[in-house]
Amino acid sequence: MKNLAGDNDANRLVREELFLAGIPMEYEQSKGEVPYKTIGRIGSWTFHRAWYYWIVSVSKDEKGLPLDIAMEMHLRKHPTDDKRIMGESIRSGGHASSPSPDEYGAQPFYDEDLNDRLKEIGEYKEVIFNGTTYPDITVGKISQLCNEGKLKVKRYVNCYHVDDQIGLNVLANVLKKFYHIYQLKTKS
Repeated sequence: MKNLAGDNDANRLVREELFLAGIPMEYEQSKGEVPYKTIGRIGSWTFHRAWYYWIVSVSKDEKGLPLDIAMEMHLRKHPTDDKRIMGESIRSGGHASSPSPDEYGAQPFYDEDLNDRLKEIGEYKEVIFNGTTYPDITVGKISQLCNEGKLKVKRYVNCYHVDDQIGLNVLANVLKKFYHIYQLKTKS
């Protein structure tokens, strides 16, 4: 993707990239270095354009992409380069080295259930941030505990950095399918 920092034509290019991916557009004035007035939105996910990539995020972890769906998308073969996987273009957690969602990007829902499970296995410590108490544990440590079978919690990817148009298209399609299936389940 083209570096759009300071590009006076950024909004037109942002709209084109969103259109090509079939992502609904909304008005929002940029506060960053890319001068755009358009963002994308699918369900609770928001698409903001950065320099060379898209930042795609959801504000609540439980609205994120469940780990099994995130892993399937991550491991999917790239449609134009069979030596690559989509996880190299759609980076979970925005991590530069593109680790798999089960290694880094997928977070649990932070609630009493998680705290209780961490206490049960002797991994619970507290930290206070802005007057709120949180478990003092990293996403990486939670991933390690889950992958070792010591902790069993639902995990979600709440942020991606997307590096190319194909990745943007694939992520948009996965999110649309996920929300369609989720809506069908909640209506029945």
